[in-house]
Amino acid sequence: MPTVVVPLLIFVACFCVGAASSARWLPDLAVGAIGGAAFLLVCGLIGAALSLIGLHIYSIEREIHHLGGSNVISSGEVFATGIVSMLYEVSAVLGFAFVVYLLAPKLTRATTPS
Repeated sequence: MPTVVVPLLIFVACFCVGAASSARWLPDLAVGAIGGAAFLLVCGLIGAALSLIGLHIYSIEREIHHLGGSNVISSGEVFATGIVSMLYEVSAVLGFAFVVYLLAPKLTRATTPS
């Protein structure tokens, strides 16, 4: 399989899983254009964050695999650097998703007297 296809498949699969799971379990937002746009943006950002995690794991594995028996840099250093980079990038995307969700209008439910 060509080397470009594998990261693309990882990205699409992780994005679909992240967006679908966040759409299922995310608490309701207000009905309307703004609430719908915020819901789609939050689901897309969570899907993008999960895609970043998948691609970083793939790149860490590739770097460790290509490292082989090199004595210059250890596989532990590659793993630690990859994890730090992954957490830095994913936390920014998830933080933006969290801010959008908090600023989005919430669904108001009318209480009926019993």
